[in-house]
Amino acid sequence: MNSIESLKGLVCLVTGGAQGIGFATASECARRGAAVALLDRHDDEARAAAARIATRFGVPTASAMADVVDQNAVDTAIAECGTRLGAIDILVNCAGIMTPRLAPVSEMAIADVEQMFSVHVGGAYLCAKAVLPGMIDRRFGRIINISSVLGTLGLPFRSGYAIAKSAINGFTRSLAVEVARSGVTVNAVAPGYILTETLQARLDAGMLDYATYAERAPAGRWGLAEEVGHLIAFLALPASGFITGAVIAVDGGYTIRGDPGEAIGPVAPASALDAVRELFGRHGRTAS
Repeated sequence: MNSIESLKGLVCLVTGGAQGIGFATASECARRGAAVALLDRHDDEARAAAARIATRFGVPTASAMADVVDQNAVDTAIAECGTRLGAIDILVNCAGIMTPRLAPVSEMAIADVEQMFSVHVGGAYLCAKAVLPGMIDRRFGRIINISSVLGTLGLPFRSGYAIAKSAINGFTRSLAVEVARSGVTVNAVAPGYILTETLQARLDAGMLDYATYAERAPAGRWGLAEEVGHLIAFLALPASGFITGAVIAVDGGYTIRGDPGEAIGPVAPASALDAVRELFGRHGRTAS
């Protein structure tokens, strides 16, 4: 691998790393040579995921259990990972939760909104707070947050999630300015509809329709977690040091489509994702 594309010698911590975008990101960083630590609420799943990455890519890995809303647990878990792998150079804040149910504001409990904010924003804040002193001392660091197209677009009945993701965008920009002259960059990635295990389960349960959301994106399909992880790993590179404070969409053009009713051609069948999977060396099920 060209050295400009390598993460060798760096340590990457991914929250929510046991599956989905988190696991895909950790795998891509490992492919580029980084040692990888996974922080997740589910200890057994995190251990298993770390073992899979170590076996496939031959890099040092570690895992730790913590709920990102618990500052003591976060501090302890990150310190444990640092002891095992070395100081954290790259933080990817992937931990998050889905909207429990679609509801208008008049019916959405404030507790649901507070939980969304606590996990998505509070979790990213606490993890950044834990790793930043070391990054600033070493004058190098990369922090990548996970936003969403819902942080930009207005979609109804998802207010709690939209509030949290909009706040992530603000946090990303503010922190980016704060630490820019310490060698630390802070960016966010805003995925559209990505075929993670969670959304595949919703498709299987009939809660979502693949074609409906594929039609909304000009690309005419859903994305894969590996495609998001690919961008995150790029932002983590030492050579990406002039990119900071950015919120970058990985959405197949979802957020730029002005008139979703205008015909631009047929939607790609779900089986078209198989060719994308092969780019990343993965062979898996086709969405229905």
